[in-house]
Order: sequence, then structure tokens, then C-alpha cells
Amino acid sequence: MVQDLLGGYAAWFTVPAVVGTLYFLVQLFLMNAGGDLDLDFDADGLHGHDATGEIRVLSMQTISAFLMGGGWTGLAAYRLLDMDFGPSSLISVAGGAAAGWLMISMSKLVLKLQSSGNIELTDAAGLVGEVYVQVPGCGRGKGRVKLVVRDRLREFDAVQEGDVPLPSGTRVRVEQADVAANTLRVDRAD
Repeated sequence: MVQDLLGGYAAWFTVPAVVGTLYFLVQLFLMNAGGDLDLDFDADGLHGHDATGEIRVLSMQTISAFLMGGGWTGLAAYRLLDMDFGPSSLISVAGGAAAGWLMISMSKLVLKLQSSGNIELTDAAGLVGEVYVQVPGCGRGKGRVKLVVRDRLREFDAVQEGDVPLPSGTRVRVEQADVAANTLRVDRAD
């Protein structure tokens, strides 16, 4: 077995595959144990930018993915498919590039899941919602309204200028957002 992994040109594929796999396993172990081993290289032009945030193209994760994917595919081509060293090397590079691309693509997808959760009060202007806690009349106090803002159900403090209190369950339209007071001015929805 050692001869299959290290004999002839096989070592050119086995060593990178083992190094990449060991780094991956250590990273996996530390992640499950609550630690981290993150060694990124910063250099101008070596990392890409995206709307989802910064994705590091040249990181230890992508390098280990390249080594692991390229090493194992190259070794498989060399030993299992009985190819010469040249074609096996080309397959190794292609396999490594595919594994690195997969790592970057998965990182982008994970970053898309992140969200700050912050909603600006001004985003509620013009929306229709429902009174949750009675809104007193003539601005004599605050009530609460429920609104769907950016596909999320939120509750906000609300005031109104009308004389008649707005009871729970009344449909209201947000007329204005007062950022300084952190309240919404509402009126009955027609």
C-alpha cells in the first residue's frame, strides 16, 4: 500500500493530498471543539469582492481544498486509471481547481445567509398594519402596531392625531416615522 501511495510519481499527488486532508481534519476537529485555525493571506488583488461580503480567494481553506482535491484526483488518475504522469497532473490541477472553486462558492452561499436584522424605522412609512396595543387619541400616549417590514413581522410604538382611540385589531396606515422619538404616526386605513 505504501508503494501505491509513494512509489514512482505517486508521491507528487499523495503528499499534497495528505497535507490538504490533514489541515481539513484539524480544522474540522477544532471547529467542533470550539476553536479556530484561520490563516488567511492578504495581498492586493488576491481576494475577490462580492455583494455578500468579502470572500478570500487565497485562504488556507481554499489552498487545502485545492491540495486535497487535486492530490486525490491526480492519484486516482495515476494509479486507478493507470495514466502517465502528464495527463494525471492535468487532471490533478483540474480537480484541485474544481475543489477550490467549490469552497469559494459554498462560502459565498453561507455569507448570503447572514443578515444584520436591522430595519430602519423609515422603512415602515406608507405600510398598512394592525394595532396590537390600543393607540390613545390626540397623541396622549403610545400604543403598539404590528407591521410586516422587509418580510418580517415587527412591532413598533405608535401615536395618532385623531380624537378616538384606535383599539386592538384596527387596520392602520403609517403616515410618518419619527426617528428621534422612535415612534410611528398612524391613521385608520381606508
